[in-house]
Amino acid sequence: PWPLAYHLQAADDPSLLVPAEQVWDTGAASLRVLGRSVGDPQESLVRGLAEAARLFNPVDASLSEQRPLGLELDPRQAADFLGDGAQALAAAGLGVLLPAELTAQGARRLRARLRVGDPITDPGAGITGGGLGKEQLARFQWEAAIGADTLTAAEFAEIVALKQPLVRWKGQWVRVDADAMPALAKLSGTTGTLSGIEALSVALAGQHETAELGEVEVVADGALATLVEQLQAAGADREPHLDGIDATLRDYQLRGIAWLQLMSDLGLGALLADDMGLGKTLQTISLLAGRSAEAPQLVVCPTSVVGNWERELARFAPELPVIRHHGTQRAAEPEDFKPGAVVVTSYGLLRRDATLLSTVDWDVVVLDEAQQIKNQAAQTARQARALPARARIALTGTPMENRLSELWSILEFTNPGLLGPFARFRERYAVPVERWRDPDATARLRQIVAPFMLRRLKTDPGVAADLPPKVETLDSCALTREQATLYQAAVATLLDDADLGEGIERRGRVLKLLTALKQICNHPAQYLGEPGPLRGRSGKLGRATELLAEITAAGERALVFTQYTAMGELLGKHLAAGLRMPAIPFLHGGVERRVREKMVSAFQDDEAAPPILLVSLKAGGTGLNLTRATHVLHYDRWWNPAVEDQATDRAYRIGQTRTVNVHKLVTAGTLEERIADLLEEKRSLADSVVGSGETWLTELSDDDLRSLVTLSAADLADTDEVA
Repeated sequence: PWPLAYHLQAADDPSLLVPAEQVWDTGAASLRVLGRSVGDPQESLVRGLAEAARLFNPVDASLSEQRPLGLELDPRQAADFLGDGAQALAAAGLGVLLPAELTAQGARRLRARLRVGDPITDPGAGITGGGLGKEQLARFQWEAAIGADTLTAAEFAEIVALKQPLVRWKGQWVRVDADAMPALAKLSGTTGTLSGIEALSVALAGQHETAELGEVEVVADGALATLVEQLQAAGADREPHLDGIDATLRDYQLRGIAWLQLMSDLGLGALLADDMGLGKTLQTISLLAGRSAEAPQLVVCPTSVVGNWERELARFAPELPVIRHHGTQRAAEPEDFKPGAVVVTSYGLLRRDATLLSTVDWDVVVLDEAQQIKNQAAQTARQARALPARARIALTGTPMENRLSELWSILEFTNPGLLGPFARFRERYAVPVERWRDPDATARLRQIVAPFMLRRLKTDPGVAADLPPKVETLDSCALTREQATLYQAAVATLLDDADLGEGIERRGRVLKLLTALKQICNHPAQYLGEPGPLRGRSGKLGRATELLAEITAAGERALVFTQYTAMGELLGKHLAAGLRMPAIPFLHGGVERRVREKMVSAFQDDEAAPPILLVSLKAGGTGLNLTRATHVLHYDRWWNPAVEDQATDRAYRIGQTRTVNVHKLVTAGTLEERIADLLEEKRSLADSVVGSGETWLTELSDDDLRSLVTLSAADLADTDEVA
């Protein structure tokens, strides 16, 4: 028999229970319990039992008793109560307390369990390796289980033979779902294989979906269990190898490098999704430099940051050979990519040179700004997935911008098959999570994804304490073909003239050239005095758009400085359309004081205001407090560090409690890059060396001036990559 006891329960405090025996023992019209008074307790109990009898018939028999205390149910009645009976009573507002282990999800029920263990290939190789999910297969076996115990075939047969929904086993009640028994009997004891990545996925989720039994528990054994433990530890106790790295690394970066090294050593892919400004590039370079690669390594990035990768590799890993696969002189044969070298190329060339790049057995493939492959059906994503590699790394500060399909696409690159085919992923995760906010589906997905993605925010306690108050970054941008043509024509117009003149005349001509070149680097429309179109014509505008999209997607705010009112107006128009924002305010010298104060106040205090404020360098150089900004973007350079610092200090000043990230945009191969190099080399003497503004440039000799402004053999941006 299975006992069912009656109680009175406080409506406002479910933990306050009065046994029926105590109710019947009182002769008063009220009952005091723990300082509270219960009016008409016996009448309340009788009314409740009458309602319960209507919903669960066995209760009716006890109503004929003078002092009903409860009843004893036979196994079938108990099973009915645990199922529909308890649900009906609870729906009617009656309290029902069940042993947790006997609920539909409880441990004391006969259920199927999937046990996944060692690979059927060399056990010493572990479940991973170069062929994870392809060459290797992992054994699995179906078993019948109660709690943590696995039933033998004889024990299972004995329970099935009883044909009871509730049975006694080892001194305890156990639920048996009669409807599930045929499927469980069919599966129990059967064996099979899964691919390594499928085995890892179900082991991390802890569940596997079946057509016959729905979600069943998964238990990992052997090498797979060891791997799961390693992944869940995330390399916490691992010391990173820092061979060949010339950099001072922060603690959170050391942890990130250790994690990347663990994942690549296991033959698994990794998604590094740190906040912008936390050093994803440096952590990845540390991984590449620390591998004794017998094959080349590939970095794919937007054209706008090809130069940045070259610069950072040379700075932080000077001994690491780098091959720039870009431009007309790029490699044409797989043999051109030497073992151990880091090959840097663009997404445009990933598509264009797909046949060449997919024939190389890469050691590591890195996708920077991996949101570029968020559309799983696009050519770029397909070509990225076709690249053979021992390990794959994806870098992005925005792993998911709108839909879970974007996360699937990135993880399908890093670890093919981890989340299953896309159609199944949509059915099992995307729709339940996005449409129904299903907490179980969300939890399962998080369990699978978490070991393969590392995301730290600047606000995390373990990160914030490590960060300096200001981080400055030089962002290199490529010219478009239109920009390069205009640039070369402007240089030729001046320098082909044998006599530049002298004194004021010479200075005027040189300043006119410098202004023209800076405007061309900004955007052809500014130089030509056109209203547009803007998209696809400027590598610098494309890079600024990428940066600001990432900044605003993270919920942060940015100041964008330019010297030119015309460029500020073009930027405002382009960014509002490209980032789908209302009109972006532009604070310049022509703005009235009242409007200026309103702009500043909205940026600082209004959550609904656009998260970007455009500022002309002179109008915003002093007297403003804009500490809501955590990013400062210098669209064009003043070439006087003191002036730029004054502008940066609108955000980096007293009252600022977060790290300020300063982005200085520089166009590769042009006078912008050469002057930036000079300023970086002589920063401590910058004021005395370069004076103020650009006047010092007019004093250069003809040869020095020619060297400064001549366009080098810089690669051009792919127009389809420029925003």
